Amino acid sequence: MKPLHLIPALVGLTAIAFATAAAAQAVPVKLQYTGYLVDSPVLDARVEVARDAEGGPYRMSLSTGLVGALGDMVPFHFKAASLGKTEEVGLQPSSYHSETSIYDNRQSVALSYGPGGSVTLTDDPPTQEGQDAVAQGGLAGTIDPLSAALAIIVKVSERGSCAGKFRIFDGARRYDLSLSPAPEGLAVPRLPVAPKAQAKACDAAVSLISGFPEYAINAGMYPTTARFWLARGIVGSAPVLLRLEAESGLGKMHFDLRAVLP
Repeated sequence: MKPLHLIPALVGLTAIAFATAAAAQAVPVKLQYTGYLVDSPVLDARVEVARDAEGGPYRMSLSTGLVGALGDMVPFHFKAASLGKTEEVGLQPSSYHSETSIYDNRQSVALSYGPGGSVTLTDDPPTQEGQDAVAQGGLAGTIDPLSAALAIIVKVSERGSCAGKFRIFDGARRYDLSLSPAPEGLAVPRLPVAPKAQAKACDAAVSLISGFPEYAINAGMYPTTARFWLARGIVGSAPVLLRLEAESGLGKMHFDLRAVLP
């Protein structure tokens, strides 16, 4: 398989992974993650998020790129940012913007959120996936991956519930993520950054709706299930993603918390 064919799958998995990667507190928190394919590091990701513990506005950003042998072959970088606020009905994004670069190709996406769940897409250059989603009416009622991250954190950490369904659209890919409790008695991953962390495990089922390359779906590149651990006591009182595990046609994958950045 050519290295370039891995990119859509890795981007999709990153979006899924960082739908569970946020922390939440007033002072901005910066976290670094490493993504592994089998046991080889393939992705570096950095997350920054700020949210008042009492609600109100939130902001979140993500930057990621390939590393290791794959990174040497394919110059790939992705960054995204989301703004919104906390309302009684939950988190409500106001805007989302992302930029992707592979070799000399660049793609930007902007999503604007209006009343009644309306979503407006501006992509440059326009993608077939994005335009198809607009034509099919698939944007209404969705939220961006970073806002979904914070929504999951709030639901799991503040309500203690591994349950709920999140309708997600990132400008090209449309998918649903449903939470359920993980089996009791799972061992907590022991990572150097948090060797004694106490963590809560949840399972996630992923339904791919549109925008995913057909060849990647046929090859089973995208995971349909994932398991993640949220831990407290790593940075302040906010829970953060400790590890996410998934498996696909690419092999076993996991994202691990590597460092809390200054």
